[in-house]
Amino acid sequence: MRWIIGFDKDIAGDIIQLQKRSEFIKNVTSAEVSAWKYIQVDGQDKFLYCVSNDGEDGTFITTHINDILFLCSLSEVQKGKFIIVNTCILEKMNDKKLLRIMMKINTKIELFIAKQELSIDRNRIFKQTNTINHIGKFGFQTSLSERQLFKNRKKGLLTAIRESFKRVSPILLLSDLP
Repeated sequence: MRWIIGFDKDIAGDIIQLQKRSEFIKNVTSAEVSAWKYIQVDGQDKFLYCVSNDGEDGTFITTHINDILFLCSLSEVQKGKFIIVNTCILEKMNDKKLLRIMMKINTKIELFIAKQELSIDRNRIFKQTNTINHIGKFGFQTSLSERQLFKNRKKGLLTAIRESFKRVSPILLLSDLP
C-alpha cells in the first residue's frame, strides 16, 4: 500500500513526526514500511511517500484538499483497488465528483474519506470537520478516522479502513444533495 503526505510543516511536521507516522503505519498494517521518499512536482519537493509491505493495492493520502485532485489523477493511484483521502473539509458532492473522475479510469476503484467530528472554531462556533489537528499519543497530527484506524487495527487493515473511514458511494442519494 502507498502512503502519501503533503511535504509541508502542517502535515509532514519534522523528522520526528515522520518517524512517528512510520511507526503508526507499521502498527496499522502489521508490515514493514519503506523509508520516506520525495515526489517532485515542477522541480520542487511537494509530497512524501512510503510503501507498506502489506500486499494491499491502495493509496492513503494525507494532504491539503487542493492537492487531492492532482494526486488522484496519478495513474499509480487510479489503478489501485482503493484510495483513502485523509484531508480537511470536502465540500458537499466533491467526494462524488472525485470518485466519478477516478471511475472513468478504473470502474472498480473504491474511495474512502475521513469522517467528520464536532469541533469549536475561534469564534466558539461548533462545526463538523475532519481537520487533522489532534496530536494526542501518536506524535503527529491525526484525524478522527486515523485514530479509529489505529483502534480497529487488530481487525485487519481492510476491515479497519471500512470501519474508520466513510466509503463514498457512486450512487447519488437524497442525503448527498446540498
